Amino acid sequence: MKFRLLLLVGFLATFAISVQAQRVKVSAALGASSYYGDLIPGTPLLKQLSPAVTIGGSYDIMEKLRVRASFSALSIKGDDKDNSDIKFKNRNLNFKSFIWEFNVAAEYDFLNNFDQYSFTPYIFFGPGVFGFNPTTVDRFGNKVKLRDLGTEGQGLAAYPDRKPYKRTQLNLGFGGGVRVDLSESLQIGTELFIRKTFTDYLDDVSINSYVDPALFISQGNPYTQYLSFRGDEVGKSFSKTMPRGNPKNKDLYYSFQVKLTYKLLNLEWGSPLGYYGGGNPGRVRNSMRNPRRVL
Repeated sequence: MKFRLLLLVGFLATFAISVQAQRVKVSAALGASSYYGDLIPGTPLLKQLSPAVTIGGSYDIMEKLRVRASFSALSIKGDDKDNSDIKFKNRNLNFKSFIWEFNVAAEYDFLNNFDQYSFTPYIFFGPGVFGFNPTTVDRFGNKVKLRDLGTEGQGLAAYPDRKPYKRTQLNLGFGGGVRVDLSESLQIGTELFIRKTFTDYLDDVSINSYVDPALFISQGNPYTQYLSFRGDEVGKSFSKTMPRGNPKNKDLYYSFQVKLTYKLLNLEWGSPLGYYGGGNPGRVRNSMRNPRRVL
């Protein structure tokens, strides 16, 4: 909690400093998020999507290049009940996780002339730090934190190499989007934001084998056996040969959002860039875009 608060304070402080300069934009985005991993190995269903909210700011350092910072709050989830593969449906695992994230990235525009184009496609790439905590609801209706239970043998004497995974980690964020100019100061657009992680435990599932329930009883928490293997809840007997996870691929999560961006036009410092490097300081600010300029 202290680390999360420190990150938020750092973000607000960075933003407060940046708005004293010029070429500054602020933004807010709302959309949906999901993940790619052992419980969703492909395109998610609508019921596997969760809400995602992002606030941020950016600073133009060149005509088409800027640095941006963002803070996101989103969720991911997966449930084997939605799996079309019967062997994974019989696995019967599920999870949900809230994710907070702070990201800093370089953003590049492909178009920059405000007088000729009413839209701007762009790409971005940069590192981030995020926190997650997969949970589930057990057969008794209780919400439990999976990481604390060591469902793949973390903490058991029989598996000294299996350590509890860290819930705060680094990632690499990248993606792209399109902004449409409503005026010289206001834009609306869509953005796809993908985060490549270095963990396979966003969903608490990685190793392709199950721990013998007797080990949880003799060396750990007996309750863990009910969350490590859940096929018995759908009438399947425990078997070490049943699939659990795939440790070869790391998890990733992503969001697709509608984004509103506002440029703080009254802040001036250094030589003028014009609107996104367009170099047209004589243009009347806050004028509405003529749609015919797209053609």
